[in-house]
Amino acid sequence: MATIQIIDNIRLNRAGLQTKDANGKWVNVHKQQGDLDGACSIYSLVMAMLCQGMIEEQDIQIYSSPDRRTPKGKFLYHFFYEQGLVQNGYNYTALAREINEQPFEIRAIHKRPRTNDDRIELIEQFINQNTPVIISTEFNNGAHALLAIGIESDEDDIITKIFCLDPGAPSPKVSPWNCFIDVSKEGKTQYPFYYITEINKYKVTLDDMLIIEHKYSD
Repeated sequence: MATIQIIDNIRLNRAGLQTKDANGKWVNVHKQQGDLDGACSIYSLVMAMLCQGMIEEQDIQIYSSPDRRTPKGKFLYHFFYEQGLVQNGYNYTALAREINEQPFEIRAIHKRPRTNDDRIELIEQFINQNTPVIISTEFNNGAHALLAIGIESDEDDIITKIFCLDPGAPSPKVSPWNCFIDVSKEGKTQYPFYYITEINKYKVTLDDMLIIEHKYSD
């Protein structure tokens, strides 16, 4: 029998998929490209920060102007105004460095596991800690950032699916995810897994990952 595990800090109700923001208010967590201005990795970063109560919903209103006198305001201004639209996507090494250079009290940990088994194991490890993971997928002629928020395991505790929030797909209505990656069978190709949404299905491989933490989490 399959077992599904989703991070604790999100809930699905008639208002949509929600999380508690830094103000303790339940807000919609999924952000679809067009809600904000930015690359898919920035959308995934925003969703990860909302899930972990690092920012408030009002911080990311498209017409609000961050207060650059504060560490949070400087952080938001950098990524929404100075780096808002990154045409070719964000290199995770560069994104982690820029996050860690900001005065805001969060840090990014860049992970680059060597094998798909290592990548799946790492995602499982952080989901077990109720920490979402910004993941990168690569496909033929492209790459895409997603936020992993859950996993499915079979009766032998083998991970079969990675459940994600995809900023390029419509917001979820009947499940806590709007995308999943089927890792139950690893094909013998460059792109061994299926990425699936309501509107797309194609082959991908897993790549780099980012974990966003409070600096005081130690």
